[in-house]
Amino acid sequence: MKLYLLRHATAVDVAPSDTERELTHEGREEAQIAGAALAELGVRLSHILSSPLLRARQTAEIAAKVLKFPGDVEFREELANNTTTSALLKALKPLAAAGEIMLVGHMPALSEHLAALIGAESAQAFPLGKASVACIELEQWRAGTGQLRWLMRQKQLREIAAR
Repeated sequence: MKLYLLRHATAVDVAPSDTERELTHEGREEAQIAGAALAELGVRLSHILSSPLLRARQTAEIAAKVLKFPGDVEFREELANNTTTSALLKALKPLAAAGEIMLVGHMPALSEHLAALIGAESAQAFPLGKASVACIELEQWRAGTGQLRWLMRQKQLREIAAR
């Protein structure tokens, strides 16, 4: 199984609440670029799961549209910050047989999940910038068993999407 971890794109700084921060024009473009790059790489997702926070939902929905994803984006509280990787894996266990899943969330949680999934000691080694994507391959559905296949920032994704 492959997990794609996509950090939400650039959002406004000011909103009535943190949950209501929406993407900026630049953020919408970043989400489109991430989706286009994944499509160019031949990614075929079986599920797209997103944090319920607006900026992550918008990022997931834009990327899904560009990827021509046939299903619905699912929203999971476990993709907001402050969820342990073991709790995330437990919540996602029903999808363990799926081929390729994209998780759209936030920092620092995504870096923490990435580090835990591949058995790295520090999440600080994996800073995901806005609309960056990491690909992890898991042979077993538990922390420490994954292999980081790649991590691309918006600059690399933009180059791939332009092909």
